[in-house]
Amino acid sequence: MTTFPNYRVAAVQASPVMLDLDATVDKTCRLVDEAAAGGAKLIAFPEAFIPGYPWWIWMGDTNYGMKYYIDLYKNAVEIPGLAVQKLSAAARRNGVYFCVSVTEKDGGSLYLTQLWFDPDGNLIGKHRKLKATNAEKTIWGDGDGSMMPVFETELGNLGGLQCWEHMLPLNIAAMASMNEQVHVASWPIGLPYDGHLFGVEPCVTASRYYAMSNQVFCLVSSQIWTQEQCDRICETEEQKQFMQPGHGFARIIGPNGKDIGNSLEHDEEGIIYADIDLEQLIPGKFLIDSAGHYSTPGFLSLSFDRTEHKPIKHIGSGAQKVIGYDSIQYDQDVLVK
Repeated sequence: MTTFPNYRVAAVQASPVMLDLDATVDKTCRLVDEAAAGGAKLIAFPEAFIPGYPWWIWMGDTNYGMKYYIDLYKNAVEIPGLAVQKLSAAARRNGVYFCVSVTEKDGGSLYLTQLWFDPDGNLIGKHRKLKATNAEKTIWGDGDGSMMPVFETELGNLGGLQCWEHMLPLNIAAMASMNEQVHVASWPIGLPYDGHLFGVEPCVTASRYYAMSNQVFCLVSSQIWTQEQCDRICETEEQKQFMQPGHGFARIIGPNGKDIGNSLEHDEEGIIYADIDLEQLIPGKFLIDSAGHYSTPGFLSLSFDRTEHKPIKHIGSGAQKVIGYDSIQYDQDVLVK
């Protein structure tokens, strides 16, 4: 970049309308309007925000969870589709970038996907979680390197990962190789148990380490757990006690690992704002550029395959009948059926 802009960013801490696509999309658009009215030019949303994180996978067996999987499937985001049109319109009317994590239905399968919108309302790309975590594998398929973008924009180089992707060193190295500058870290809640690997402290620590290791501003967005979500999917007393209301941890972290901007209580819906100056990244890059002068390519290196990997390739005259998409760049015209 030849310029290093100053601008306001926002990280959302909120609950979805559990397993309700239309209501959660509408809520997302209202939050975009609110954050933009607060001066934000880039807005980050929590993991699996649309239409909610599938918490039943941690609460019981398949017999209990299947009806909720069916509801999730019916309320997943499709591209193109009305949900994407509404999100696109929110970006366009506010003139902002935003990144929202959704359950995406592509073909017959579901994927955990960050969708990126630009100020003109274009869906400029998406990132699918490369590997679902533990029980999440019963819900979401895998992404690949073709859907691990960093976008070169007037606001800097923008990218994102979801949840425990921030724990994997090779993910961190791959993102560093694209000179990311502002990062969206999408998380669900932190489980309310001291010492739990899915607790608030490990999630915040991973985000803080990411900000420092890659020298980026990190927009940490998280959900909160609510009684409404509990009422929707919890059937037994044990399930109702699994989580208590709250346990959000949204924040904005500078490249020095320090929190910047305002703060929220763990059970409070709201928006974290911070004013960032990309020129502040330069001293950090002087000290550490893990994909550049601070790397050791002579004996430690990463092969980053950014080609699309599909299990079935259509060849021949019928191929044009297959509905597809460009995994990096989306034209606004394809968003409207």
